[in-house]
Amino acid sequence: MATSNGANIDIQGPLQELDDIYVDINAIVEQLVEEEAALHAKYEQKKVPLYKKRQGAIDKIPGFWHTCAISYLKSIDIERSADTPINYKIVFKFAENPYFTNSELAKEFNFSDKGSIKVTNPNIDWKEGKDLTAAPPKLEGEEDADSFTENEDTSFFCWFNDVNGSDLADLIANDLYPLALMYFTGSAESDDDDEVPVFDELAQDDVEEEYEASDDAGSDEEAEDAPVNKRPKRMESN
Repeated sequence: MATSNGANIDIQGPLQELDDIYVDINAIVEQLVEEEAALHAKYEQKKVPLYKKRQGAIDKIPGFWHTCAISYLKSIDIERSADTPINYKIVFKFAENPYFTNSELAKEFNFSDKGSIKVTNPNIDWKEGKDLTAAPPKLEGEEDADSFTENEDTSFFCWFNDVNGSDLADLIANDLYPLALMYFTGSAESDDDDEVPVFDELAQDDVEEEYEASDDAGSDEEAEDAPVNKRPKRMESN
C-alpha cells in the first residue's frame, strides 16, 4: 500500500506491471548480447586468412608466443565453426619440453545450447614428476582452497582440467589472440599503469636458447612466473 493525500492506494498491480515490462526489456538486452557475440565471431572468421599470414611472420621471431604467454609455446590458433562461429576451439602448439609429451593441446567450447556451455578438455601426457597441475604438499595448519582459481600459485595448465573456463577462454580468443603484437611489444597499458601477468610459464633461462635447443630440451628447470607484459585496457578485471 502507498498513501496519496491521505488515501491508501494499492500499488501491487502497477508494480507487477512494471516487473513484467522489465522482463521483456531484459529479454531484448539478452538478444542484443547474443547477436553482438555472433556478429563479432562472424567477423573474426573473416580474419582467418590474415591470422595465418600473421603466423608466418611470427615464426620468424624467436620466442614470440613465449613473450606473449608461456614458454615452449610455438603458436596459438582459434578454430571457429563455419556454421556457428560463436563456437570455437583454442589450439596451443608446443615445442618439445621437459614437462609433457603433447605437441598440441586444444580446448573446445560449444555455446549452441542457450544457458549452457559444452566444454571438451584435452588429456595432458605429463612426464614423470613434472605434472604442473599436481597439488603441492599442504603445510601444517593450511586450509584447502575451494577451487584452483583461488590459488595464486596454481598453474595455468589447471585450466585444461576446468569443466568450464570460458572467462579465460574469452580473454585468449578475443583479446590475447587478436592483440598478440600488443602483448609482445608491451605497448598496451592498463588504466593503473600496472604490469599484469596473464599466464604462468614453463621455465626457461633464455628465450632464444629454448628454440635453438628445443630438440634437446631435457632440462630439469622449475616452473616460474611468466614474462610480464601490460594488458590492453579491455582486459582489465572488474
